[in-house]
Amino acid sequence: MKKSLAVLIVTMIMLAACGPGPGSGSGSIFKEGIVDFINNQYTFTDTVASGTDDSNYSEVYIAENQSIDEVAQAIQNHVEPEKISDKKDNKQVLVYDELFVILTEDEEDSANTMIEVANDRFVRNNYSPSFFQGLLLYSVLNSLLGTNDWDRSQRLKCRNNPELCYGGYSRSGGTFTGYNKAPIRGGSSSVRGGGPGAGK
Repeated sequence: MKKSLAVLIVTMIMLAACGPGPGSGSGSIFKEGIVDFINNQYTFTDTVASGTDDSNYSEVYIAENQSIDEVAQAIQNHVEPEKISDKKDNKQVLVYDELFVILTEDEEDSANTMIEVANDRFVRNNYSPSFFQGLLLYSVLNSLLGTNDWDRSQRLKCRNNPELCYGGYSRSGGTFTGYNKAPIRGGSSSVRGGGPGAGK
């Protein structure tokens, strides 16, 4: 009896040792991050440098022949956002942990959707509050951006220095014209954790 039990235990140990290991390709239970998903699904087209910190920038992608509704649904299906704005004036915002995904209609072709991915610091330091009017309440934005009065202080900054305020991506140019710089991957992208522009 003892011998049979010992053989059974040894057999179970050997079977466990032969099972799939961490690198066996059996797959992870975790989905890829939202930035990686957007990078893999859509075409990178541009970057937009921060007006206050040249180490921080947003990344811009294009979804050809896809509406804002279609793109928003695809992104939500992959990772549920913390906040979803209403859609207004051909704009919609999906908010993740310290990350904004901003969808706008392509001004050159209304069949396309532009996707801007920016960390909260880029939004806090550059975006004009008026961009979010009708999309997210200012009280919600203040909370998301970790301030008590972002809307008031940023509105004052925009009034005094309009060239430092960003009204959303425009392929036709403007103060915040992008540089067509390839997105920085790995840990150094400014829209990802751990990079030079990451965090608050």
